[in-house]
Amino acid sequence: MYHLELHNLKQRITKLLNLIELYKYGIMTDHRDKLKFQQDLHTYIEHDYNDFIQNNLHHNSLFHYNYFNFLSNQIEDPMDEFTIGNTLKHIETVQERLLKILKLLSAVL
Repeated sequence: MYHLELHNLKQRITKLLNLIELYKYGIMTDHRDKLKFQQDLHTYIEHDYNDFIQNNLHHNSLFHYNYFNFLSNQIEDPMDEFTIGNTLKHIETVQERLLKILKLLSAVL
């Protein structure tokens, strides 16, 4: 069961990374669906956050706890395009944080 929970967490993180990459692509290319990509990203983060709270998942492991902290930070300070500043650098920093969790998780699986 524990192995399955870690595998499910890995899938959640991978999906979130894909949504972040899609949003970053939308910003880089000024894609017409950029706002839809952003909304999809925020919706997924909110859904995962609520799921973690309802099912008390953040107590399952340190990986779950770190991911929950990441989601909490994104709820408090969502990823939006900056009017002034380097939005892409900020998004890459967020991605690196998630990738670090994923890398450590992959080592266990």
